[in-house]
Amino acid sequence: MAITFECGCGKVLKARDELAGRKARCPQCGTTLPIPQPEAVAFDPEPDLTYSLHEDEPSHRPATPSTYQPSPQAETRTSRSRTPSPQPAATKARARAGGESSLLEYSYLLLAFALIPLVISLLSKEDKSDIQDRFTQTVQKATPEEQKRIEGALSNVELSLDDAIAVLPGHKLDGAHLSRDTSAHWVYAAIATVGFLLLIGLFFSVERAQTLHLLGIGAFTGTVGVIVLLLVQFCSNFRLRRFGGRGVFMIIMLILTFIGWSYDSANDPDSNFLLSALGFTFGVGLCEEFAKAIPLFFYFKRHAEMGWRGACLWGLASGVGFGISEGIMYSSRYYNGISGFDIYLVRFVSCVALHAMWSASVGIAISRNVDHYEHIDDAGEFGLFMLRVMAVPMLLHGFYDTLLKQDMNAGALVVALLSFGWLAWHIELARVTYPGAGRAKAAKKMAY
Repeated sequence: MAITFECGCGKVLKARDELAGRKARCPQCGTTLPIPQPEAVAFDPEPDLTYSLHEDEPSHRPATPSTYQPSPQAETRTSRSRTPSPQPAATKARARAGGESSLLEYSYLLLAFALIPLVISLLSKEDKSDIQDRFTQTVQKATPEEQKRIEGALSNVELSLDDAIAVLPGHKLDGAHLSRDTSAHWVYAAIATVGFLLLIGLFFSVERAQTLHLLGIGAFTGTVGVIVLLLVQFCSNFRLRRFGGRGVFMIIMLILTFIGWSYDSANDPDSNFLLSALGFTFGVGLCEEFAKAIPLFFYFKRHAEMGWRGACLWGLASGVGFGISEGIMYSSRYYNGISGFDIYLVRFVSCVALHAMWSASVGIAISRNVDHYEHIDDAGEFGLFMLRVMAVPMLLHGFYDTLLKQDMNAGALVVALLSFGWLAWHIELARVTYPGAGRAKAAKKMAY
């Protein structure tokens, strides 16, 4: 049986029983130690590393206090041996937190399916019959009693379109989906709201936004944002020649005058392609994209804690809110009693998706340049920054409307597809450059 004892340096030594009482040198620290008697030794398989060997004879050198420290490699090996292997679910969760590949990270591609109604509408052969022809057809299909009632109402020369359609059977033209005085388009708006919220709720595996927050952002843009847009349009009707002054007030009036001219150019049926494009871009495109970006500009100026995914979700929700609000207004003014079901599908699905794509790309652009935006205190510098992050969505928006006005349906379809491509490019560039979630500031290297 061997005698086992420990040196002051922590080295565990062994000696044969017949060497008890003699001296031995520690091979690690060189200290000379007496070999204890076998009966005096009680070996602990896990010795206390602070134990020191006392001197038995005056001639012995004092034992050196233990300075033994377990090596990092040993601790690592020990911790690895004692730590259970991670479960697959935990590994997947960490992968999602790091922004690694996940099917949900690419669920935004489902937005492309929302453009299908627009594709069908733009590529189909349109019915060229105007409202007057359809009105005549509707009267011819009416009963004799209804025809007499309609003729009596038409004798009023000041009869408006709403009044004329109100005397028709069903209060609508032949082929119209809804009656003129219906509120059924609000049901379509509600369905679109729920559908897009459910769709957006699938997007991305990290930095998910709460449904109530997205609903609130959409409601804000669909009400306050639209009101701001209408106020800008109203103020732009006042031309610069009616005012005098200088400084900031004069600059504001110049901008409003330019916006008013842009709206006039966009709405003038005699405007050529170039004037219409300028009008729709700097009138409709500028004002509507700014109205949708108000929540994002406000948030990033005060907090800037949100990453690019959160900014994309906010932009999508804001665009959805604006698009649905616009669909409600267009339905009551232009579609009810006049248009077929396909226009409601285009307006509450495809057009809502286009607005969401444009505003989402603006949101990502703001988050990528948040370090610069946080330090902007001048109104002029903010205007330049606003134009910078909104430039491409403004152009896409403007040219889409211009091509529709000029009956260039194929071109409008190309612009719609480019709009989806622009958003996809923004998302993929952001994912590659900054894959994780967290503060947008951490992605400052992405700024362009």
